[in-house]
Formats: sequence, C-alpha cells, structure tokens
Amino acid sequence: MGWIHKRERKKGTVYRAVVRMKGFPQQQKTFSRLTDAKMWVQQTEVAIRKGEFHNVVKAAAGNTLTMVIERYRRDILPHRAASTRRAAQTYLNYWDEALGKYALAYIEPEMINKKLDELEKAGDTRRKPVKGGGKPKPKSRRTIKHYRDMLAALLNQAQTWGWTAQNPMDGVNKITKIRNDRTRYLSDDERTALLEACQGSDNDQLYAIVAFALSTGSRKGEALGLTMDDLDLERGLAIFRNTKNGDTRSVPVVGHLKEVLIEHVEKINARYKTMKPKPPKRWVFPRLDGQLPIDIRKAWENARDAAELVDFRFHDLRHSTASYLAMNGASQLEIAEVLGHRTLQMVKRYAHLSESHVKSLMEDVNKKMF
Repeated sequence: MGWIHKRERKKGTVYRAVVRMKGFPQQQKTFSRLTDAKMWVQQTEVAIRKGEFHNVVKAAAGNTLTMVIERYRRDILPHRAASTRRAAQTYLNYWDEALGKYALAYIEPEMINKKLDELEKAGDTRRKPVKGGGKPKPKSRRTIKHYRDMLAALLNQAQTWGWTAQNPMDGVNKITKIRNDRTRYLSDDERTALLEACQGSDNDQLYAIVAFALSTGSRKGEALGLTMDDLDLERGLAIFRNTKNGDTRSVPVVGHLKEVLIEHVEKINARYKTMKPKPPKRWVFPRLDGQLPIDIRKAWENARDAAELVDFRFHDLRHSTASYLAMNGASQLEIAEVLGHRTLQMVKRYAHLSESHVKSLMEDVNKKMF
C-alpha cells in the first residue's frame, strides 16, 4: 500500500511518497513533483509484488528472516557447543541487521551476494585501525564462508519448518577451495619476546593465560572458561567441559605452568574473598567483578604488537603447542588427544614437522631388517 504526503517547506512544496507492504521494509522517497511521486509509488509496488511468485508457500510472504533467527536462537542454538554459540551470535546479528526486515519471499540470491560482497569489502572491524588511514584488511574468504553458511543454515531451517518452499542460497556464489592447513607457530625467539611482553603487560593475568594456552594447546574459550572446580593442581590436571566438539577432556598441568598457576590461583582466590556478593562461580581467569571470565583482546593485541609478531593470532598458540609436540616426536594420535580432535585429519598438517623423528624410526627398522 502506498500514499503521498504533501509538505510545505521554505524552498517550496515537496511530496513524500511512502510504500508499505507486509513482510517488506517500508520504502520512502521525496519528490518535488506530485506526478513523479505517484509514478514512483506505482513502480515500487509492482517491483515488490514480483517477489510473491518466487515462493509457493504462503507463509513465506508473512515470515521475516528476523522471525527465523529468533526461532533458531530459541530452538536450535542452545543445543550447539558453547564456542559455536558465541561465534554464531556474530553472524546472526549481522543477518538480522542486513536482511531481518525482509519476508522470506523477497530474499533473492542477488540480494545475498550483494550483502556478502559488502561484508568482505568492509574489512575486519575487530582489528586496530590501519596506520595512515588506509583501508582495513578485507575479511578472509573463510570468514565470509562462515557468514554464508550461517544464512544457509537459517534458510534450510525455514524450509524444514515449512516457512518457505525455495532456498535462495541455491543461486548464491559458493565459497570453495579454502584450505585449513594454517600452521603458524612461534619460533624460539618469538616465543621469548611474546612471553616477555605478556609479563610486562598492564593486565596481570595475561602471562598466566598465554602460558596456559601455550602449555596445554587449549582454545581461547576453553582457557578462559575454566573454573576453579575444573583445576586440580595437586593432581596436575585441568578439565575442559565446554569444548568445541562437545566432549569433555583433560590436559596435564605440569612444570613451569603449574608453578605459574599455583601463584595465580592464590592471588585470584584472595580477590574472590573480598567480593560481595559472592559470584556463583569462581573463574580461574576472572574479570574484576568476578562474575565472568576476563576479556583479554586489547591486552593480547598490545603484547603481540610489543613482541613485533607478524600474522599471529591467539589461536596460533594452539598451533604452536601442536607443532612443538610434532617436532619432539609425538604421534598424530597423541597430538589429537592433547588438542581434543576426534579424527586425525586436523593434525595431519603437522606431519612434516615430525619428519626427523620418522626418519630415525625408519633407520632403526632398516638396521634390524638388514
């Protein structure tokens, strides 16, 4: 439905044209001539109605993407792993903002491709501003794929619920040939520089967190999600309950890490004793009020920059642990057990780092055979 408002302004009369249809964001435009306004209303209504033929399911014209997202958050997301839920919120928020107002009948492949293109060009907003005012680094193809996959999951669910008959993702450009073999790890000099930078950080927990991640191969979420009940320093054990694949696993806490954590836990427990009211959980790495784990993003970035590390992310501490294990003769099965992988596929990327160990094994076998 469309209508036109006549308005008197200092520069003369203008006509504000408005088109509003169920399941489609309100459209409006201002004209200086009434005939132009009327023509725009007619053309806009026709263009919107064309979308009604793209779906044969009547519900597609009444259910918006926001409604799909709300139900997905309520019915599907709670059954995913904690780390998956955290990542999904970013993607869901984006699509809710970008296309949430549109009914499913009006969401087309061209529209989705355009949004993905805009998203890629917008760059990584989590990174620090580019020096000199340059353009931010584009989001990686892997990141864009995560956004695309999230929207595909939403629209697949909409089909399952009977809310739409066609899935516009069938016409959206696929993102393929993404390799998952990143093995960036710290050299000895880089590791020394990073640990020194963490010790000099204003954040008094950063060194313990980085030492923990580097020693155990834990993910960031696993390390920060650790509670005092999950840490047994007498037995030298840390238990991860909310892992990416949903499995509970334990890792040894030994050597220098154990010494660091004994001192750290004593300090944190003393801090908790002064808190009122008492937090329901005691986190190993808490924020100041003790209610939730600490946010180390800024402190981590500052330490990483101070250590002059290039192309290094917090998750690469996990790669570093695996790489050190491989270079010290650990088998793929042993590395998978430490990292918590269900299959060996993910640890094959470290195979080349254990070549010297395999070579010595083959030499021993060769000597025994001949």
